[in-house]
Amino acid sequence: MRIGLIGCGRVGVSITRLLKYNNQIVGMYDRNKGKQRQAVKLLNITNNPDYWKLIDQSEVLLIATPDDIIPQVCKKMIKSITGTKYVFHFSGSLPADIIPKKKNIHRASVHPFATFPKKPAAAGRQHFFLSIEGDPQAIRVARMIFHERHFTLRKIKKENKPIYHLIGVFSSNLLVGLVASINELAAKIGWRRQELEQMIIPMIEETTTNIKILGVQNSLSGPLRRGDVEVIRKHLRALRKDKNLLEIYKALSRTIVDTLIEGKQKRELKKLLR
Repeated sequence: MRIGLIGCGRVGVSITRLLKYNNQIVGMYDRNKGKQRQAVKLLNITNNPDYWKLIDQSEVLLIATPDDIIPQVCKKMIKSITGTKYVFHFSGSLPADIIPKKKNIHRASVHPFATFPKKPAAAGRQHFFLSIEGDPQAIRVARMIFHERHFTLRKIKKENKPIYHLIGVFSSNLLVGLVASINELAAKIGWRRQELEQMIIPMIEETTTNIKILGVQNSLSGPLRRGDVEVIRKHLRALRKDKNLLEIYKALSRTIVDTLIEGKQKRELKKLLR
């Protein structure tokens, strides 16, 4: 099918790069002309149409702008649409029905469960899991254009999207925040990037491998698992001058105690971590 992209950020360009294998990419548009030129070059678009021609010539329109401006982008775009169009946005938290409803417009939200720290290289990631919800006609078309070679589609209820999006945030964004907190602690004893690369990252990788192989329950080690109350008291004293790190430590520790710890030490640990 003929596809047009509106919004040339990391998500839109990464997904559209893979759609070109079994679809025709008509072109792309972005208010930032520098980003638009980079995207056109990366996807080898030879005759990129202007905004209105892009809308007119595309059968499928992909909206990959920041969430906050998706409604106004849709409102502007839909005024000029004639004929049948399939309009997809890539928000992980917003439902498909933020796109205005018309008889000739079929809507869906299609969100990649992935992290996009940088623009894709020519040989970047080759497969994505996509969560999709929206009009039945749009979902049928999505299954055609998002080929199984590069995409796995999973339906999601629109009322579940906020929690779904939070899962992604906890899996990536807040994980980066946790590593930033580790770096802050490491700096207090003079550790620098070398220790991060040689000691901290390997421990994180080993832990995630353990979780994958053994499961969460069997991957826990350390003072919480052993019920070492005095060790945890020392941790809390060491963190008392840094409220942010103390809150992170106590919040994550309470989660571990609530979900993973059994036995008589559970009550004492919960009391200590209040």
